Amino acid sequence: MRLRHAQVAIIALLISALVMTIGLSLSKKTTIETTIDTNEEALRDAFNAAESGIDYYLKTGESEYIVPSMPAKADITSQNIGGGNQLDFGEYTMAGSSETYWLVNHNLDGSLGSSYYSGTSITVDVGSFSGALEVNYFYLSGGVYNVKRYGYNFSTDSTKMVNGFEARTGTSVVVNIPERQPIMLAIRPIFMGGHFKISGSANFPSQGKEISSTGKVGEINSGEINKKVMVQERYRIPSFLLDALGAQGSILAQ
Repeated sequence: MRLRHAQVAIIALLISALVMTIGLSLSKKTTIETTIDTNEEALRDAFNAAESGIDYYLKTGESEYIVPSMPAKADITSQNIGGGNQLDFGEYTMAGSSETYWLVNHNLDGSLGSSYYSGTSITVDVGSFSGALEVNYFYLSGGVYNVKRYGYNFSTDSTKMVNGFEARTGTSVVVNIPERQPIMLAIRPIFMGGHFKISGSANFPSQGKEISSTGKVGEINSGEINKKVMVQERYRIPSFLLDALGAQGSILAQ
């Protein structure tokens, strides 16, 4: 009888230990999942703070944004795009749309300045692009805006070629810039898109600003969570406006 009671007691202890182990495991799992959910929420708050910081900077020019009613803020910095002899916006240009590169500076009010690109040529790097490429070079001469148009076929497929365009091989083309008041270089891929960049024999003017906003949630000593958002605010001309500009009588095609 005593042996039976001892066996029952041992079995009860084993069952109790097993239940306790399962309970602790479930408790640990719940704690981890709660932490993950909390971190994801904090990351969302940090991202929202970063985005709001950019809007705040564009409206006020202030470099710090404090989120109302919560321990979150955003630190904002900005820097000019351009200034060197290479321009790569890191963007994919869709077929039929245009990418523009300014060859003259802009004033604070957004109007064109009088500091022009001083190089005599520009190399357009097309990479692995194998479609047709239209290049429009705008410049000022005698107070009149002019445009020189170039066209290149990088493909031997007749379905991806434009009649009258120059057949090209390789990964680049060189555009001569003899005029002393260059305004803008615009490239438009046809049939397919691509990633384009340019390099010059002199430095390019600023193309706008790159704004970086870092959203921060929580206290530094208790595990601050950061999220960074970057946007480019460039001097742009929409494709439809560029096409209209090139068709006006005041723009002389050479």
